[in-house]
Amino acid sequence: MAVGETWVTVTGYVTSEPDLRKVGENGHDVVSFWLRSTERRYDKEKGEWGDGRRFSVRVTCWRKLARSVHQCLAKGDPVVVRGRLYSSEFELDGVPRAVPELEAFVVGPNLARCTASLDRAPREGVAVRDPRGLWSTGGEEANTLFDAAEKASA
Repeated sequence: MAVGETWVTVTGYVTSEPDLRKVGENGHDVVSFWLRSTERRYDKEKGEWGDGRRFSVRVTCWRKLARSVHQCLAKGDPVVVRGRLYSSEFELDGVPRAVPELEAFVVGPNLARCTASLDRAPREGVAVRDPRGLWSTGGEEANTLFDAAEKASA
């Protein structure tokens, strides 16, 4: 982490289809999409909730995160994104412009707004829980452990 970096967590909705492409000499995967966050405010006079200010940011994900985001997310999905915030500055028709960008290190579904299921690959020596609530360390003995635990609980 560099001095002066701005780290943020943004919740909102994916507003464009995640675009996967290869960049650089090594062909690294990169995905970009637009994220919009809209605050909700309570109007005491009306006695109801309404939309407030909006914030849009271009999110960029690299390598494995890029592949996972491209596979799992689509336009309209509610997400939580954590990463480094910066702005890209450029000129358009002689007018200086800036676009907020978020280099994401963590992207996930916002479970307050949707449901999700996880695909877990078993790893040797790491305890994981199967859908039945049983624990295993993965690997070859996983099926034997699951079967034994299932028989014992029956």
